[in-house]
Amino acid sequence: MIRMLGRYELLEQVGSGGMAIVYRGRDTALDREVAVKLLHPHLAAAPESRARFSREARVVARLSHPGIVEIFDYAGDAAAESYLVTEFVRGRTLRAYAHEVGFGYPEIGMLVGLALADALVHAHSAGVIHRDLKPENVLVDEGERPTVKLADFGIARVLASDERMTLTGALVGSPHHMPPEVVEGKDADVRSDVFSLGTILYWLATGRLPFAAPNPSAILRRVLQADFEDPRQVDGRVSDLLAHLIVRCLELDPAARPQSAAEVRDVLRQILAEVGIARPAEALVDFLRDPTAFRTAFRRSAIDALLARGDEAAEQGSSARALDFYGRVLALDPDEARVPPRLARLRRRKLRRRAAAWLAGATLGVPLLWLGAVEARALIDRWAAPAVAAVEAPAPTAPAPGPDLAPSPSPPDPAPRASPGPAAPVAPAAAPPAPLASSAPSIPSSGPRPAPSRAPPPQAAPVAEVGAGDPAAPPELTRLSVYVRPYAQRALLDGIEVAHGQQEVTFELRPGTHVIQLEHACCAPYVRQITAEEAARQGELRVPLEPRPARLRVEGDPATRVLVDGQPFGTAGDSQRSPFPVPLPADSPYEAAAHIGLEQPDGTSREVQVRLRAGGEVTVAAPEPEVPP
Repeated sequence: MIRMLGRYELLEQVGSGGMAIVYRGRDTALDREVAVKLLHPHLAAAPESRARFSREARVVARLSHPGIVEIFDYAGDAAAESYLVTEFVRGRTLRAYAHEVGFGYPEIGMLVGLALADALVHAHSAGVIHRDLKPENVLVDEGERPTVKLADFGIARVLASDERMTLTGALVGSPHHMPPEVVEGKDADVRSDVFSLGTILYWLATGRLPFAAPNPSAILRRVLQADFEDPRQVDGRVSDLLAHLIVRCLELDPAARPQSAAEVRDVLRQILAEVGIARPAEALVDFLRDPTAFRTAFRRSAIDALLARGDEAAEQGSSARALDFYGRVLALDPDEARVPPRLARLRRRKLRRRAAAWLAGATLGVPLLWLGAVEARALIDRWAAPAVAAVEAPAPTAPAPGPDLAPSPSPPDPAPRASPGPAAPVAPAAAPPAPLASSAPSIPSSGPRPAPSRAPPPQAAPVAEVGAGDPAAPPELTRLSVYVRPYAQRALLDGIEVAHGQQEVTFELRPGTHVIQLEHACCAPYVRQITAEEAARQGELRVPLEPRPARLRVEGDPATRVLVDGQPFGTAGDSQRSPFPVPLPADSPYEAAAHIGLEQPDGTSREVQVRLRAGGEVTVAAPEPEVPP
């Protein structure tokens, strides 16, 4: 027998939360499908809960936005049973959608993030904060025009002074997404929603929650300590701009976060524009209609857009920005053939700029501005020719790049040298002396750098090394090229960082003994003591960094047995006390797919496929044990 609640038929239960049971229903007066949220009887008996439930209806009924579930009706304070009637969203929660369908790329996840930010902008402008943002409170509407909708403002707080209602002593919300100020019992404001939105953006970008831990207490401890891994370490495809936005949203101090959801929305639009998504709302609809086709098309269009932006940055003389865009292309496709020629062009331009600066500064005894443009360019090209030839020569075969390959930007420009005072002009054809090793551009080479064939002009005075007595030539520097796999996030010489984000690192060694160190978050650091004489003999090193095991944590029923690629590793409870170290296979030591088997005490089992990254941590959810009624 169908139960009636006023004019509403309750057809089937579709969900249950801490406040209410949700039914799919039918409005018999308007003959339309609705969702009916019926307050739990033990809560309906409490005046405070009934007031809070009625407040939800009044608050959300003021909101009208395509990204917020619409309120149709509510029971009223005097009704025997408290209920709320909303539009029925035919689909699933964002949590279920991510698990069953997935997004594939951080920017595709940001299509959802942008939709949520836009909904929050509308709610905040009406004086409403949500207070419980989490993937379970986001519904993916898979109807005729698919979209995402923010639901359950049941614990929203109205900022208008005449409707303030403080939940004294109540800790309301999900610990994974709870802002630190709420954990500490302070009032929430719009920046609290920004924090919770930041946790969702992190999850959409990386597939992991920022504060994952075995139990609520440990989760809240990590929230209060701002203890989360940089999203770029979790997924190398996360751009610097997106990582910076997420980290700002997760700041402990609300004053350090973006001060409005509108600010988050604007940055997300910029992030999507960088990969060629100019109409995010339409792109979200296209993705939800056909996720597989959209992901396939996105990869190619994103690569084309990033290449174009890199080219634009290079034309503007911004090598660092160009390298960043080209690096993001390689993160999407390490074999993209259009990147290496662009990197070579950047290197040539940089060498020519260094040559111009060096010639103009100290070595000719005459500023280049005293020469004509044609003569100056000819002089620069003549000096830089060996360097350009070295760049264009076939590079030594380096190890195959790992999945998180970063571009190999040139070493930083040397500090500019002070220009001497004006001197008498010399003939333009005069060649410069061989540059000092300390100020010459760093040139990758498979062996010692060839000596220049030019003789110094008669006017060149000897240069004294700083701190030396009589003028004398500085000691010769030995160059050692080191090819690092996957790449060096930091390269140190005698404890001082000399390069970062490079697969090929050039160390310049003075005579004596030195310590070189190469670091990457996925691997154990490589440390070696080497003399300049050894470096001169070897010329180059090839260093595959030793990958650390991946870490696996299984949340849920502690008794669940965990298998990785068929091999038993222990129980979920074991992993919650200390994540399982999972070595990656020798043929894919930095990133690999793995099949996680979950065997429950009742004999049921399921399998989940995940991607493991060296040094990274993956959390898998096991079903919770059923609690008898």
